[in-house]
Amino acid sequence: MKTLLLFGLCLVGVFAIDKYPTKYDNIDVDNVLKNKRLFNNYMQCLLKKGKCTEDGTLLRDLIPDALLTECAKCSEVQKTKAEKVIKHIKKEHPQDWEDLLKVYDPEKKYVKSYQKYLDE
Repeated sequence: MKTLLLFGLCLVGVFAIDKYPTKYDNIDVDNVLKNKRLFNNYMQCLLKKGKCTEDGTLLRDLIPDALLTECAKCSEVQKTKAEKVIKHIKKEHPQDWEDLLKVYDPEKKYVKSYQKYLDE
């Protein structure tokens, strides 16, 4: 019973978060996008095929909620960086983009709602 109560409280705590942590907002995404090894490591993490760093794990775990809420809990820095990364992956790594869609949007319901941002 105590375990169930503790689990319930943890769940409430997770859903009560009104903003995502900004701990990793200072990551240089340009460096990650230019560095083949770093980029591939992050992709393997996000695709659930490889090991994740602490920041990669957080990103991977928050993507479904960010898609669902249209990044409502994202800081402005997170929104800007997310848009930059998504546009880069879509343009420069189309197969990785398709693989990400298979994991996070297999029904393509989010792609439709975000299309205006992707086309800019």
